[in-house]
Amino acid sequence: MIQISRYILKAHIGPFLFAFVIITFILVMDIIFEIVNLIIGKNLGIFIVLEIFALNLAWIVAVSIPMAVLVATLMAYGRLSADNEITGLKAGGISFYRLIAPAMAAGILLGAGHLYFMDKILPEANHRARSLMNDVHRARPTLGFREGIFMDDIPGYSILIDRINPRGNDISSVTIYETMTAGTPRILTARSGELDVSPDGSIITIMLYDGELHQRDEDTPGRYFKEVFDRLRVTLRSTPSGVSRTEAGARSDRELNIAMMYRKVAQWQRDIDAAEKKLARLQKMTLDEEPARHEADIRREQQLLSARFQQKNSYLVEIQKKYAIPASCLIFVLIGAPLGMRMRKSGLGLSIGVSLGFFLLYWACLIGGEALADRNLIEPALAMWAANIIIGIPGIILVLGTARERIW
Repeated sequence: MIQISRYILKAHIGPFLFAFVIITFILVMDIIFEIVNLIIGKNLGIFIVLEIFALNLAWIVAVSIPMAVLVATLMAYGRLSADNEITGLKAGGISFYRLIAPAMAAGILLGAGHLYFMDKILPEANHRARSLMNDVHRARPTLGFREGIFMDDIPGYSILIDRINPRGNDISSVTIYETMTAGTPRILTARSGELDVSPDGSIITIMLYDGELHQRDEDTPGRYFKEVFDRLRVTLRSTPSGVSRTEAGARSDRELNIAMMYRKVAQWQRDIDAAEKKLARLQKMTLDEEPARHEADIRREQQLLSARFQQKNSYLVEIQKKYAIPASCLIFVLIGAPLGMRMRKSGLGLSIGVSLGFFLLYWACLIGGEALADRNLIEPALAMWAANIIIGIPGIILVLGTARERIW
Protein backbone atom coordinates (compact mmCIF):
# COMPACT_ATOMS: atom_id res chain seq x y z
CA MET A 1 0.00 0.00 0.00
CA ILE A 2 2.81 2.37 0.81
CA GLN A 3 4.39 1.71 -2.58
CA ILE A 4 1.09 2.46 -4.30
CA SER A 5 0.76 5.74 -2.39
CA ARG A 6 4.31 6.69 -3.35
CA TYR A 7 3.63 5.84 -6.98
CA ILE A 8 0.47 7.96 -7.07
CA LEU A 9 2.19 10.90 -5.37
CA LYS A 10 5.16 10.57 -7.73
CA ALA A 11 2.73 10.84 -10.66
CA HIS A 12 1.60 14.21 -9.23
CA ILE A 13 5.01 15.82 -8.61
CA GLY A 14 6.05 16.41 -12.21
CA PRO A 15 2.69 17.84 -13.39
CA PHE A 16 2.44 20.00 -10.28
CA LEU A 17 5.87 21.59 -10.73
CA PHE A 18 5.37 22.05 -14.45
CA ALA A 19 1.90 23.59 -14.01
CA PHE A 20 3.15 25.80 -11.18
CA VAL A 21 5.94 27.21 -13.38
CA ILE A 22 3.65 27.76 -16.37
CA ILE A 23 0.88 29.42 -14.35
CA THR A 24 3.36 31.59 -12.45
CA PHE A 25 4.98 32.68 -15.70
CA ILE A 26 1.59 33.65 -17.17
CA LEU A 27 0.70 35.70 -14.10
CA VAL A 28 4.15 37.30 -13.98
CA MET A 29 3.55 38.77 -17.43
CA ASP A 30 0.95 41.02 -15.80
CA ILE A 31 3.60 42.83 -13.73
CA ILE A 32 6.64 42.54 -15.95
CA PHE A 33 5.71 45.60 -18.04
CA GLU A 34 5.36 47.76 -14.93
CA ILE A 35 8.80 46.64 -13.78
CA VAL A 36 10.26 47.44 -17.20
CA ASN A 37 8.77 50.94 -17.00
CA LEU A 38 10.41 51.42 -13.60
CA ILE A 39 13.77 50.31 -14.96
CA ILE A 40 13.54 52.76 -17.85
CA GLY A 41 11.97 55.66 -15.97
CA LYS A 42 13.91 55.46 -12.72
CA ASN A 43 17.13 53.79 -13.87
CA LEU A 44 16.94 51.29 -11.01
CA GLY A 45 19.73 48.94 -10.10
CA ILE A 46 19.48 45.23 -10.76
CA PHE A 47 19.13 44.37 -7.05
CA ILE A 48 16.22 46.79 -6.59
CA VAL A 49 14.52 45.32 -9.66
CA LEU A 50 15.01 41.76 -8.39
CA GLU A 51 13.62 42.74 -4.98
CA ILE A 52 10.53 44.31 -6.57
CA PHE A 53 10.04 41.17 -8.65
CA ALA A 54 10.48 38.82 -5.67
CA LEU A 55 8.10 40.76 -3.43
CA ASN A 56 5.39 40.91 -6.11
CA LEU A 57 5.92 37.23 -6.77
CA ALA A 58 4.45 36.40 -3.34
CA TRP A 59 0.81 37.03 -4.25
CA ILE A 60 1.32 35.25 -7.57
CA VAL A 61 2.55 32.15 -5.72
CA ALA A 62 -0.52 32.33 -3.45
CA VAL A 63 -2.73 32.09 -6.56
CA SER A 64 -0.60 29.61 -8.52
CA ILE A 65 -0.44 26.87 -5.90
CA PRO A 66 -4.17 25.93 -5.78
CA MET A 67 -4.46 26.10 -9.56
CA ALA A 68 -1.37 23.91 -9.97
CA VAL A 69 -2.94 21.37 -7.60
CA LEU A 70 -6.00 21.09 -9.85
CA VAL A 71 -3.90 20.75 -13.01
CA ALA A 72 -1.63 18.14 -11.41
CA THR A 73 -4.59 16.10 -10.13
CA LEU A 74 -6.29 16.11 -13.52
CA MET A 75 -3.09 15.15 -15.35
CA ALA A 76 -1.94 12.50 -12.88
CA TYR A 77 -5.22 10.61 -12.60
CA GLY A 78 -5.93 11.17 -16.29
CA ARG A 79 -2.64 9.50 -17.21
CA LEU A 80 -3.17 6.64 -14.75
CA SER A 81 -6.63 6.09 -16.17
CA ALA A 82 -5.50 6.35 -19.80
CA ASP A 83 -2.77 3.74 -19.16
CA ASN A 84 -5.37 1.46 -17.53
CA GLU A 85 -3.40 1.52 -14.31
CA ILE A 86 -6.50 2.60 -12.38
CA THR A 87 -8.35 -0.41 -13.82
CA GLY A 88 -5.54 -2.74 -12.80
CA LEU A 89 -5.40 -1.38 -9.27
CA LYS A 90 -9.17 -1.71 -8.89
CA ALA A 91 -8.94 -5.29 -10.17
CA GLY A 92 -6.38 -5.92 -7.43
CA GLY A 93 -8.95 -4.96 -4.82
CA ILE A 94 -7.93 -1.33 -4.24
CA SER A 95 -10.92 0.95 -3.80
CA PHE A 96 -11.32 4.36 -5.38
CA TYR A 97 -11.15 6.02 -1.97
CA ARG A 98 -7.77 4.37 -1.36
CA LEU A 99 -6.56 5.62 -4.74
CA ILE A 100 -7.36 9.26 -3.99
CA ALA A 101 -6.28 9.13 -0.32
CA PRO A 102 -2.59 9.98 -1.07
CA ALA A 103 -3.60 13.01 -3.14
CA MET A 104 -6.03 14.16 -0.45
CA ALA A 105 -3.36 13.80 2.24
CA ALA A 106 -0.92 15.77 0.07
CA GLY A 107 -3.61 18.40 -0.52
CA ILE A 108 -4.13 18.77 3.24
CA LEU A 109 -0.39 19.11 3.91
CA LEU A 110 0.04 21.55 1.04
CA GLY A 111 -2.95 23.53 2.27
CA ALA A 112 -1.41 23.76 5.76
CA GLY A 113 1.83 25.07 4.28
CA HIS A 114 -0.14 27.45 2.10
CA LEU A 115 -1.98 28.76 5.17
CA TYR A 116 1.38 29.50 6.83
CA PHE A 117 2.48 31.29 3.67
CA MET A 118 -0.74 33.33 3.52
CA ASP A 119 -0.57 34.26 7.21
CA LYS A 120 3.13 34.88 7.83
CA ILE A 121 4.96 35.47 4.56
CA LEU A 122 2.45 37.13 2.22
CA PRO A 123 1.50 40.06 4.56
CA GLU A 124 5.16 40.95 5.12
CA ALA A 125 5.88 40.70 1.40
CA ASN A 126 2.90 42.95 0.61
CA HIS A 127 4.03 45.52 3.18
CA ARG A 128 7.63 45.55 1.96
CA ALA A 129 6.44 45.74 -1.65
CA ARG A 130 4.27 48.77 -0.89
CA SER A 131 7.09 50.47 1.02
CA LEU A 132 9.56 49.82 -1.78
CA MET A 133 7.18 50.96 -4.52
CA ASN A 134 6.50 54.19 -2.60
CA ASP A 135 10.25 54.79 -2.35
CA VAL A 136 10.72 54.03 -6.05
CA HIS A 137 7.97 56.42 -7.14
CA ARG A 138 9.53 59.16 -4.99
CA ALA A 139 13.01 58.47 -6.29
CA ARG A 140 14.66 60.92 -8.66
CA PRO A 141 16.12 59.41 -11.81
CA THR A 142 19.88 59.24 -12.08
CA LEU A 143 21.40 62.44 -13.40
CA GLY A 144 21.89 62.32 -17.11
CA PHE A 145 23.44 64.99 -19.32
CA ARG A 146 22.49 65.03 -22.97
CA GLU A 147 23.58 67.30 -25.77
CA GLY A 148 21.39 70.24 -26.72
CA ILE A 149 18.78 69.63 -24.00
CA PHE A 150 18.22 71.66 -20.84
CA MET A 151 18.70 69.59 -17.69
CA ASP A 152 16.47 70.76 -14.82
CA ASP A 153 17.01 67.82 -12.43
CA ILE A 154 19.10 69.96 -10.07
CA PRO A 155 16.89 72.33 -8.05
CA GLY A 156 17.75 75.96 -8.77
CA TYR A 157 19.75 75.29 -11.93
CA SER A 158 19.09 74.83 -15.59
CA ILE A 159 22.07 73.54 -17.58
CA LEU A 160 22.51 73.39 -21.35
CA ILE A 161 25.51 71.65 -22.95
CA ASP A 162 25.85 71.66 -26.72
CA ARG A 163 28.51 68.95 -27.07
CA ILE A 164 29.71 66.17 -24.75
CA ASN A 165 32.77 64.04 -25.41
CA PRO A 166 31.48 60.45 -25.03
CA ARG A 167 35.02 59.17 -24.29
CA GLY A 168 35.82 61.64 -21.55
CA ASN A 169 34.50 64.46 -19.41
CA ASP A 170 35.12 67.30 -21.87
CA ILE A 171 32.17 69.54 -22.71
CA SER A 172 31.71 72.52 -25.06
CA SER A 173 29.39 75.54 -25.25
CA VAL A 174 28.04 75.46 -21.70
CA THR A 175 25.22 77.66 -20.37
CA ILE A 176 24.16 77.59 -16.72
CA TYR A 177 21.11 79.50 -15.47
CA GLU A 178 21.39 79.92 -11.71
CA THR A 179 18.09 80.72 -9.99
CA MET A 180 18.63 79.52 -6.43
CA THR A 181 20.22 82.74 -5.15
CA ALA A 182 18.14 85.15 -3.07
CA GLY A 183 18.81 88.02 -5.49
CA THR A 184 18.61 88.18 -9.23
CA PRO A 185 19.49 85.08 -11.22
CA ARG A 186 22.92 84.69 -12.77
CA ILE A 187 23.91 83.29 -16.14
CA LEU A 188 27.22 81.52 -16.74
CA THR A 189 28.47 80.80 -20.24
CA ALA A 190 31.71 79.15 -21.32
CA ARG A 191 33.30 77.93 -24.51
CA SER A 192 34.46 74.67 -22.94
CA GLY A 193 34.71 72.86 -19.67
CA GLU A 194 35.10 69.60 -17.77
CA LEU A 195 32.26 67.75 -16.07
CA ASP A 196 32.61 65.48 -13.05
CA VAL A 197 29.71 63.78 -11.24
CA SER A 198 30.09 61.87 -7.97
CA PRO A 199 29.02 58.20 -8.03
CA ASP A 200 25.78 58.88 -6.15
CA GLY A 201 25.02 62.06 -8.08
CA SER A 202 25.05 64.27 -4.97
CA ILE A 203 27.93 66.53 -6.08
CA ILE A 204 28.47 67.86 -9.61
CA THR A 205 31.66 69.76 -10.37
CA ILE A 206 31.90 71.79 -13.60
CA MET A 207 35.20 73.45 -14.49
CA LEU A 208 34.46 76.25 -16.97
CA TYR A 209 37.07 77.75 -19.33
CA ASP A 210 36.97 81.01 -21.29
CA GLY A 211 33.57 82.19 -20.14
CA GLU A 212 31.44 85.05 -18.90
CA LEU A 213 29.18 85.71 -15.92
CA HIS A 214 26.11 87.91 -16.40
CA GLN A 215 23.96 89.34 -13.61
CA ARG A 216 21.46 92.19 -13.48
CA ASP A 217 22.20 95.13 -11.19
CA GLU A 218 19.53 95.11 -8.48
CA ASP A 219 20.22 98.70 -7.45
CA THR A 220 20.06 100.19 -10.95
CA PRO A 221 17.34 98.78 -13.21
CA GLY A 222 18.37 98.35 -16.81
CA ARG A 223 22.04 97.68 -15.96
CA TYR A 224 23.84 94.41 -15.47
CA PHE A 225 27.31 93.17 -14.56
CA LYS A 226 29.49 91.21 -16.91
CA GLU A 227 32.54 89.35 -15.64
CA VAL A 228 34.99 87.63 -17.96
CA PHE A 229 36.96 84.69 -16.58
CA ASP A 230 39.51 82.26 -17.91
CA ARG A 231 38.79 79.52 -15.40
CA LEU A 232 35.91 79.07 -12.94
CA ARG A 233 34.90 76.08 -10.82
CA VAL A 234 31.19 75.60 -10.21
CA THR A 235 30.10 73.06 -7.58
CA LEU A 236 26.46 71.98 -7.59
CA ARG A 237 24.85 69.90 -4.88
CA SER A 238 21.88 67.65 -5.50
CA THR A 239 19.98 64.99 -3.65
CA PRO A 240 21.51 61.55 -4.25
CA SER A 241 19.92 59.69 -7.10
CA GLY A 242 18.32 56.32 -6.69
CA VAL A 243 15.92 54.89 -4.13
CA SER A 244 15.93 56.14 -0.54
CA ARG A 245 14.55 53.32 1.61
CA THR A 246 11.81 54.22 4.08
CA GLU A 247 9.11 52.36 5.97
CA ALA A 248 5.50 52.63 4.82
CA GLY A 249 2.90 53.93 7.26
CA ALA A 250 -0.09 52.09 8.66
CA ARG A 251 -0.62 48.59 7.28
CA SER A 252 -3.68 47.70 5.25
CA ASP A 253 -5.69 44.53 5.80
CA ARG A 254 -3.59 42.65 3.23
CA GLU A 255 -0.42 43.52 5.12
CA LEU A 256 -1.55 42.05 8.45
CA ASN A 257 -1.47 38.48 9.69
CA ILE A 258 -4.47 36.78 11.28
CA ALA A 259 -3.57 37.71 14.87
CA MET A 260 -3.08 41.37 13.96
CA MET A 261 -6.42 41.47 12.15
CA TYR A 262 -8.26 39.90 15.09
CA ARG A 263 -6.90 42.68 17.30
CA LYS A 264 -8.15 45.23 14.78
CA VAL A 265 -11.57 43.53 14.70
CA ALA A 266 -11.74 43.71 18.50
CA GLN A 267 -10.92 47.41 18.35
CA TRP A 268 -13.63 48.06 15.73
CA GLN A 269 -16.11 46.05 17.83
CA ARG A 270 -15.43 48.21 20.88
CA ASP A 271 -16.04 51.31 18.76
CA ILE A 272 -19.26 49.78 17.41
CA ASP A 273 -20.53 48.97 20.91
CA ALA A 274 -19.77 52.50 22.12
CA ALA A 275 -21.40 54.07 19.06
CA GLU A 276 -24.53 51.89 19.44
CA LYS A 277 -24.91 52.89 23.08
CA LYS A 278 -24.47 56.56 22.28
CA LEU A 279 -26.87 56.33 19.35
CA ALA A 280 -29.49 54.65 21.54
CA ARG A 281 -29.22 57.44 24.12
CA LEU A 282 -29.53 60.10 21.44
CA GLN A 283 -32.60 58.47 19.91
CA LYS A 284 -34.33 58.28 23.31
CA MET A 285 -33.66 61.94 24.07
CA THR A 286 -36.42 64.45 23.28
CA LEU A 287 -35.11 67.99 23.02
CA ASP A 288 -37.17 71.08 22.54
CA GLU A 289 -34.09 73.24 21.94
CA GLU A 290 -31.65 72.89 19.05
CA PRO A 291 -33.35 69.97 17.24
CA ALA A 292 -31.10 70.45 14.21
CA ARG A 293 -27.99 69.83 16.31
CA HIS A 294 -29.62 66.74 17.83
CA GLU A 295 -30.34 65.32 14.37
CA ALA A 296 -26.78 66.10 13.28
CA ASP A 297 -25.42 64.17 16.27
CA ILE A 298 -27.59 61.18 15.37
CA ARG A 299 -26.44 61.24 11.74
CA ARG A 300 -22.81 61.49 12.81
CA GLU A 301 -23.11 58.44 15.06
CA GLN A 302 -24.92 56.50 12.33
CA GLN A 303 -22.15 57.32 9.85
CA LEU A 304 -19.51 56.30 12.37
CA LEU A 305 -21.35 53.06 13.04
CA SER A 306 -21.60 52.28 9.32
CA ALA A 307 -17.91 53.02 8.77
CA ARG A 308 -16.85 50.81 11.68
CA PHE A 309 -19.05 47.95 10.44
CA GLN A 310 -17.47 48.20 7.00
CA GLN A 311 -13.95 48.24 8.45
CA LYS A 312 -14.72 45.27 10.67
CA ASN A 313 -16.21 43.27 7.79
CA SER A 314 -13.23 44.00 5.54
CA TYR A 315 -10.87 42.52 8.14
CA LEU A 316 -13.13 39.51 8.78
CA VAL A 317 -13.26 38.90 5.02
CA GLU A 318 -9.48 38.95 4.80
CA ILE A 319 -9.20 36.56 7.76
CA GLN A 320 -11.60 34.06 6.20
CA LYS A 321 -9.84 34.40 2.85
CA LYS A 322 -6.57 33.30 4.44
CA TYR A 323 -8.30 30.08 5.51
CA ALA A 324 -10.48 29.54 2.45
CA ILE A 325 -7.82 29.75 -0.27
CA PRO A 326 -5.52 27.14 1.34
CA ALA A 327 -8.55 24.87 1.83
CA SER A 328 -9.08 24.96 -1.93
CA CYS A 329 -6.02 22.70 -2.30
CA LEU A 330 -8.16 19.86 -0.89
CA ILE A 331 -11.31 20.97 -2.74
CA PHE A 332 -9.50 20.87 -6.08
CA VAL A 333 -8.29 17.33 -5.35
CA LEU A 334 -11.90 16.27 -4.77
CA ILE A 335 -13.01 17.70 -8.12
CA GLY A 336 -9.82 16.88 -10.05
CA ALA A 337 -9.35 13.19 -9.20
CA PRO A 338 -12.71 11.89 -10.47
CA LEU A 339 -12.68 14.24 -13.46
CA GLY A 340 -9.18 13.10 -14.41
CA MET A 341 -10.24 9.47 -14.33
CA ARG A 342 -13.31 10.17 -16.43
CA MET A 343 -11.50 12.30 -19.03
CA ARG A 344 -8.82 9.61 -19.51
CA LYS A 345 -6.54 12.25 -21.00
CA SER A 346 -3.12 13.28 -19.77
CA GLY A 347 -2.57 16.29 -22.04
CA LEU A 348 -1.46 19.55 -20.49
CA GLY A 349 -3.72 21.70 -22.66
CA LEU A 350 -6.93 19.92 -21.69
CA SER A 351 -5.97 19.87 -18.02
CA ILE A 352 -5.15 23.57 -17.97
CA GLY A 353 -8.34 24.36 -19.90
CA VAL A 354 -10.56 22.51 -17.43
CA SER A 355 -8.59 23.96 -14.50
CA LEU A 356 -8.94 27.46 -15.86
CA GLY A 357 -12.72 27.06 -16.08
CA PHE A 358 -12.99 25.91 -12.47
CA PHE A 359 -10.53 28.50 -11.26
CA LEU A 360 -12.39 31.35 -12.98
CA LEU A 361 -15.58 30.13 -11.32
CA TYR A 362 -13.79 29.92 -7.99
CA TRP A 363 -12.25 33.38 -8.29
CA ALA A 364 -15.52 34.95 -9.45
CA CYS A 365 -17.28 33.53 -6.39
CA LEU A 366 -14.45 34.76 -4.17
CA ILE A 367 -14.44 38.31 -5.56
CA GLY A 368 -18.23 38.52 -5.64
CA GLY A 369 -18.50 37.26 -2.08
CA GLU A 370 -15.92 39.78 -0.93
CA ALA A 371 -17.86 42.63 -2.51
CA LEU A 372 -21.12 41.49 -0.90
CA ALA A 373 -19.49 41.06 2.50
CA ASP A 374 -17.89 44.50 2.34
CA ARG A 375 -21.38 45.94 1.81
CA ASN A 376 -22.65 43.98 4.83
CA LEU A 377 -25.07 41.98 2.65
CA ILE A 378 -23.81 38.52 3.69
CA GLU A 379 -21.59 37.20 6.45
CA PRO A 380 -17.83 37.32 5.76
CA ALA A 381 -17.37 33.60 6.50
CA LEU A 382 -20.10 32.59 4.04
CA ALA A 383 -18.77 35.03 1.45
CA MET A 384 -15.28 33.55 1.47
CA TRP A 385 -16.25 29.89 1.83
CA ALA A 386 -19.00 30.01 -0.79
CA ALA A 387 -16.51 29.26 -3.58
CA ASN A 388 -15.26 26.15 -1.76
CA ILE A 389 -18.85 25.04 -1.13
CA ILE A 390 -19.95 25.61 -4.74
CA ILE A 391 -17.06 23.56 -6.13
CA GLY A 392 -16.70 21.17 -3.20
CA ILE A 393 -20.25 19.79 -3.32
CA PRO A 394 -20.00 18.71 -7.01
CA GLY A 395 -16.57 17.29 -6.15
CA ILE A 396 -18.01 15.12 -3.38
CA ILE A 397 -20.82 13.98 -5.68
CA LEU A 398 -18.27 13.05 -8.36
CA VAL A 399 -16.16 11.17 -5.82
CA LEU A 400 -19.16 9.17 -4.58
CA GLY A 401 -20.38 8.49 -8.12
CA THR A 402 -16.95 7.42 -9.34
CA ALA A 403 -16.48 5.14 -6.32
CA ARG A 404 -19.78 3.44 -7.16
CA GLU A 405 -18.76 3.34 -10.85
CA ARG A 406 -21.75 5.28 -12.02
CA ILE A 407 -21.68 6.42 -15.65
CA TRP A 408 -23.00 9.94 -16.36
